[in-house]
Amino acid sequence: MLVRKAVVDNFSDALNLVKKTGCDPRVMKPLAKKALLKPVMIEKLDNRAANILKQEALACGAEAAVSENVSRFKKGFSGIVLSATVRQLEILKDKLCLQPFGLKEVSEKLKSVIADISGGERVFRFKKSRIIFGKPAVMGIINTDPESFSGDGLTNPDDALKRALEFEKDGAQIIDMGAESTRPGVKPVDAKTEIKRLIPALKKIKKSVKIPVSIDTYKYETAKAALSEGADIINDIYALRYAKDKLAKLIADEKAGVILMHMKGTPGNMQKNPQYKNCVSEVFEFLEKQKEYAESFGIESGFIAVDPGNGFGKTAAHNMELVKNMNVFSSLGAVVAGVSRKRFVQGFSGERKTSFEKRPLFVAANVFAAFSGADIVRVHDVKETAEALNLINNIRGV
Repeated sequence: MLVRKAVVDNFSDALNLVKKTGCDPRVMKPLAKKALLKPVMIEKLDNRAANILKQEALACGAEAAVSENVSRFKKGFSGIVLSATVRQLEILKDKLCLQPFGLKEVSEKLKSVIADISGGERVFRFKKSRIIFGKPAVMGIINTDPESFSGDGLTNPDDALKRALEFEKDGAQIIDMGAESTRPGVKPVDAKTEIKRLIPALKKIKKSVKIPVSIDTYKYETAKAALSEGADIINDIYALRYAKDKLAKLIADEKAGVILMHMKGTPGNMQKNPQYKNCVSEVFEFLEKQKEYAESFGIESGFIAVDPGNGFGKTAAHNMELVKNMNVFSSLGAVVAGVSRKRFVQGFSGERKTSFEKRPLFVAANVFAAFSGADIVRVHDVKETAEALNLINNIRGV
């Protein structure tokens, strides 16, 4: 006889574990749902609702941590942490839809959480194509701005094409092109300048590269020009708050994909003492709101990805907290992580290094973000990151 721990990080792990018992195939998925225990955080909940939720959770075998104020029947709002299997969450969802004090809304939101945990197919759609995430995808960065924070600005369209072809060969699944630096303190450029820098390179790349192209812009005019030249995705650091309705309608009409990023403030002031009460929760709430805004213009859910915005209005501690919690955002759609060559990565390494010596740090950060829940890692070091992800993904599949 042997008794040991089992490692279960996701639904696939739970399903594989159950399969090894040799049980009836018809009950494998139901049993896997019972084997996968996941915590779920619910915040700003009416204390009356929290009391009902706690009782319903206990009734179906789950656990719930609540504020003392809930137990003492005090008025107000608080948070609750559920510890439940997927199956218990399904039972709880069905019970809550009949309850008052906002619990019907909780039931609706649990649907997306359950679907996410249950290991369904993860897809990011754009134009007439899509990426299915059997493993994290690499997005290669091409800057056509001479002020690029990482010093890799390619002002010659032929150089940009060469870099794109290298990225495609090295394992990138998406190209992300930008023509305006968003490093702290840099002055913004107008759409005319951005288009002048971007479009010549984009034309060459779309003719020669088969993988999709994302455009890093928040301006309507730039997005329109790029989409008309065949761009597939708009990567907006303002999450549709800058160009607002015009850009949202354009993306919907063009059936383009969109990446909604969180940023506190603007590139000019975002790093001036950024503060949060709860960084992960506040970023999640913002992205959820902006996703609903995008959907209100006809952008379908599968065409929307989210980016917590590492380095955009966050301290080093905020950034690392977000990297560790990438999986939190996966119920909103495909998750994009942008940690490549960000200053906070070197800060957490505890050492001062040369540019060449920093590369392993950034590759490690990219890989950590991917296996913390990011579906897409936006990187400068494509080859190294792709090789590392392939290795780890093969090991995880054993």
